[in-house]
Amino acid sequence: MAQGFFPDNYKTFPFKEGDLLASESADGRYSINKVLRIDKVILKEGNSINIQGQIFEASSEDFLLIVSMSYGDNEFDSLDEAKSAANLGSWTVKMGHIPNRPPGAAMGQTLIGHQTVSEDELVGYKHWLEAFKSGQAGVY
Repeated sequence: MAQGFFPDNYKTFPFKEGDLLASESADGRYSINKVLRIDKVILKEGNSINIQGQIFEASSEDFLLIVSMSYGDNEFDSLDEAKSAANLGSWTVKMGHIPNRPPGAAMGQTLIGHQTVSEDELVGYKHWLEAFKSGQAGVY
């Protein structure tokens, strides 16, 4: 079997839409991040995708997952404090939407809860998706 165009770690993600994740910053503070959408994108041979500003052309048909997340401010002093805030639904969103590859989206994340994704949370995602489909946006 031939190797796919994308690495295997671009094709799986350990979390699901609506999962609340905590990450620790370099200064030891925690933020709450939320998985908004997970899209399976199929690229046909010869199609291209923008990843971190670089264009990659698929040498064979393959797929990758694009994980869209919102990222919170580093506002909590401990993981327990972040968990409590997640349970209360009370945290500050710093970036409303970032499209990422699974390895980057999963790095340093700890599952702390789950909350349904609201339509209001998808505004940035919908703008990005429209631009992505027209080849005007990429992935981190």
